[in-house]
Amino acid sequence: MNCIRFQVKKFSMATAALAMLALLFAGGVSPLQAQTYTPVYDFGFSDPNQANPIGQLALGRDGNFYGTMGLNYSQIYQITPAGVETLLWSAPAGSAYETECTTGLTLGSDGLFYGTCKTYGGNNWASGGSGIVFKFDPSHGAGGFTILYSFPECNSNGSLYPSALTLGTDGNLYGATMGNSFCPNPYGTIFKVTPTGTFTTLHVFKGNGTGDGASPMGPLTLGADGNFYGTTQEGGTSAYTAGTVFKITPKGKIKLVHSFDNSVGYYPEAGVTQGADGKLYGTTASGGTYGGGSIFQVTIAGKIVFLHSFNYAVDDVSGPVNPLSLGADGSLYGPANCYSWGCGAESLYRITTKGAYADLYNGFTDPEGACPDWSVTGCYLSSPMALDPSGIFYGTAMQGGDYQDQPVGRGVFYSFNTGLKPYIILQFPRGTVGKSIGIFGQGFTKATAVAFNGKSATFNVLSDTYMTATIPTTATKGYVTVTTPSGTLKSNIKLTVVK
Repeated sequence: MNCIRFQVKKFSMATAALAMLALLFAGGVSPLQAQTYTPVYDFGFSDPNQANPIGQLALGRDGNFYGTMGLNYSQIYQITPAGVETLLWSAPAGSAYETECTTGLTLGSDGLFYGTCKTYGGNNWASGGSGIVFKFDPSHGAGGFTILYSFPECNSNGSLYPSALTLGTDGNLYGATMGNSFCPNPYGTIFKVTPTGTFTTLHVFKGNGTGDGASPMGPLTLGADGNFYGTTQEGGTSAYTAGTVFKITPKGKIKLVHSFDNSVGYYPEAGVTQGADGKLYGTTASGGTYGGGSIFQVTIAGKIVFLHSFNYAVDDVSGPVNPLSLGADGSLYGPANCYSWGCGAESLYRITTKGAYADLYNGFTDPEGACPDWSVTGCYLSSPMALDPSGIFYGTAMQGGDYQDQPVGRGVFYSFNTGLKPYIILQFPRGTVGKSIGIFGQGFTKATAVAFNGKSATFNVLSDTYMTATIPTTATKGYVTVTTPSGTLKSNIKLTVVK
């Protein structure tokens, strides 16, 4: 493998511990433990071309994270939770190969990684193209990058700005394009692509005034019912066309779950996350009591509750655009990135399903709200918070970082320990009896048992951090457990079992 490997030893460890004294029992959450933020790795300290990590992180079967970096010259990297970084792929050099692969990576059913680029080489909106969908095999190094699909030109049937991808239970990848007024599909689309590159447009949004959505933003989320859920920034049945939450089946049948008006929060830009209670949780970039956006909860049937309005002066949040992440405690966690380049406060926050809000860490920007290159902790939060099976969150900041007390300013990979216990991650929220499902965790090489809601199952350990297990015919909806010598690990959601 043609790789470049780096490891940072933090001589000036910017680790922040917060002793939270409020909201101890709100929403059924146990007393808060210290919140520990640690910059684990500083990008660009050795190679200045490695800069600006951005997009969702994908947890590999090997227990490492994989991601994308670079705004105009994209790269793919692997990084261990301990901070050992390996550069795996760089876009071809030269202005003719300008790339912008900023949505991150998604792990496929085959163990390979999939992603999208808004631009790749000559395939960009300025030259008539609209980006690509790609597959990446880390075992082949720089040669592991394969273009699966090139979006057509805007003057054909194109639609700009593909989103991050979401894996379906059928092994296909699903995503959205946001659209652009230059294109025949100006309001965006939902699409499906197979691992071999067969592309299908599932839905073309009709736009404002049609009762449909417009400009889908954020990744899709796979629901426990087998359908996908997402948000559009505009459109809907409201006269204000302030965005929607929608449901779409794998075959393309779409239904609006909720249409936003301007009464509370509006303009959702981050998609939705399904909670352990089956409800959907998301944010709006605008509206709310203080005008800085909101957090909402909506049922599959469309009943919505606004849980929190962001107050910039108190919450260090305004205009959130990153998806929420489900914690092992059933709460939702999110990063609030600077809403404009180099300005505005940022924080890592938590919201319980009952609406108890906590600003967990906000030591990113300077007192004026700027995002300086010399920020030791990093700033301009650029990825959703990825919860590792250890119970620790990981994420990236696109700017800041230092090495041996010298500013680097090219981005940070961080860990955030909120005291959550180790758990197991299910590949999907639903599965069929007699079929296998992927399980991510730790200590699997010495695992002695797997159970689906108490029913024993056969399993196959592929690594210390990944296994597959066959859902027994007697299984019913419930938690999945894996027994190891160090204890029993449990999933953070109940698996929906299909007979």
